[in-house]
Amino acid sequence: MLPALAMTNVCWLTFAPITSAAEEFYRVPPLRIAFLSMSYMIVYILMAVPASWLVDTKGFRLAVGTGALLTAGFGMMRGIFASDFTLVTWAQLGVAAGQPFLVNSITKMAARWFPVDERATAAGIATMAGYAGMVAALVLTPFLAARFGLQQTLLLHGYAAIACALIFLLFAREHPLTPPGPGDELVHQLNRTDLKGIIHNRDFLRLMVCLFVMMGIFNAVTTWIEDMLKPRGISSPQAGIIGGVMVAVGLIGAVILPVLSDRLRVRRPVLIGAVLVAIPGMAGLAFCSSYYLLLLSAALMGLALLGAGPVAFQYGAEIAYPLPEGTSYGILMTMGQISGIIFIFGMDAGRSIATGTMTLSLTLLLCLMFAVLLVSLGLRESSLIQGLRPAARSPRPEDIERARETVCHAGKRLLQSGFVSGTWGNLSRRVNEDYMVITPSGREYERLTPGDMVVVNLRDQSYEGNLRPSSELGLHAEIYRTRPEIGAVIHTHSPNASTVAAARREIPPILDDMAQIIGPSVRVADYALPSTKKLIRVTVRALAGRNAALLANHGAVCVGRDMEEAFVACEILEKSCRAFIEAEFLGGAVPINRIEARIMHEYYLRKYSRQKKT
Repeated sequence: MLPALAMTNVCWLTFAPITSAAEEFYRVPPLRIAFLSMSYMIVYILMAVPASWLVDTKGFRLAVGTGALLTAGFGMMRGIFASDFTLVTWAQLGVAAGQPFLVNSITKMAARWFPVDERATAAGIATMAGYAGMVAALVLTPFLAARFGLQQTLLLHGYAAIACALIFLLFAREHPLTPPGPGDELVHQLNRTDLKGIIHNRDFLRLMVCLFVMMGIFNAVTTWIEDMLKPRGISSPQAGIIGGVMVAVGLIGAVILPVLSDRLRVRRPVLIGAVLVAIPGMAGLAFCSSYYLLLLSAALMGLALLGAGPVAFQYGAEIAYPLPEGTSYGILMTMGQISGIIFIFGMDAGRSIATGTMTLSLTLLLCLMFAVLLVSLGLRESSLIQGLRPAARSPRPEDIERARETVCHAGKRLLQSGFVSGTWGNLSRRVNEDYMVITPSGREYERLTPGDMVVVNLRDQSYEGNLRPSSELGLHAEIYRTRPEIGAVIHTHSPNASTVAAARREIPPILDDMAQIIGPSVRVADYALPSTKKLIRVTVRALAGRNAALLANHGAVCVGRDMEEAFVACEILEKSCRAFIEAEFLGGAVPINRIEARIMHEYYLRKYSRQKKT
């Protein structure tokens, strides 16, 4: 996805830093050249709705694939017919049609592959790829055009677009094998009630106003970057570098600011801070003549407008709930495209006839930034990023009783199998997305009754009744939270697994049933004291993409989509550990090829995930 996002922005800003050369080559006025960049905004407005619909109903892989193919096909057409301005214009419109399918997929991809407290970071990385394309367009295009000529430059862009499309089509997948988090992806279909809710959502309306101005300013400034600086003695290559610095700093900011936002679990302060930083940057671009001060001003603008962009779009997806991610992104992007067109024409209209300066237009844009600051102060924090989700859904009594019986029976079976002894070990079963049933603390398995099983809220780990849940309830709760497909968790101290855990040896895929049911290896979680946050963290990490993991100097944890699958994982783990130990005496086990082991595991997951688990 990242190469395709980069390439669409290369095509967007191809002509922005070489406006003068393009005017001379095609013998057309500057506004005709500006239209080639502005076409992206016009086409986006027309294509935003169908692109969002495709993203939200068919998934981001089909949407991004469509956008990548449009970029590749029409990008190549630009190079083939580079000498004909009319055909280049039509080809640019075709390339522009691909952009909405690409950019509207960013928040959908983040929701599908990442938990909620990592989504701004994921969106930032994807957006960073687009910014890298802008840097390439603004900085490299003037040099490529000067060395190879305009036609050859457009051909090179076409070849690159084809390569980016092929990379995505060959390697992209719609879903991770292991879901990233507990169902915050907005999967329902758009309806009239959702749109009416947006009209009354004051935070979303304020965000729309902010992005209308900020994105419009960025689009207008990047389109006229050469023309607005030329009257101050700035050359075309220098203008390209200034624009490139703006995007390059924005590229860095698009990683740092989303990570900061996710770590601190805040959106609002990041957005307000971005406006505060953008104001002096805009002032510098409007009035400075020094090349180095212009570089500094461009850096501030890039950090503010581009660095905070992923945070703004993720904030929009969160406050627009239950609007699907692709639709909320499309609405916000459309506002920026509309304002971009208005501001581009406005800057041209405000150009001085005598000197060609655009100071008046830039001053008006600076005033709009102060207005945006006032609007942004009215934003409220996203409740989703703070973890304030709707109240937990209470399970049905019959579901609780069924789960209690399952856990009680499995506990006695676990004791009979020899995987635990006395009161050691623990096991649980998910009841629904908000509750689990877990064995009590300090009770012998042979004396357990279904009524002894403890019902625990997964969110705050609260429980009712006189019996305390297992001391490892935090580990069980975190596994259920991070692995929504998991329905049962078993913590054992089986002999062979404990032996390998004490040796801290990772088990390669030595048996085919191990590869199928557990995964392409059995990792060993670093040692941590029982019932600690460190134990939870290292265990969840070791379990990623696996159905079992060893706990150093402790035991093992096995999981499954139901209790039976988790129990089978325990049996296969114990069998694999025994085979591993015995094979060491024969010179060491010869593992299955890792790729083949992964294929077997994926086949197992896909084949049996279609069956209903209880």
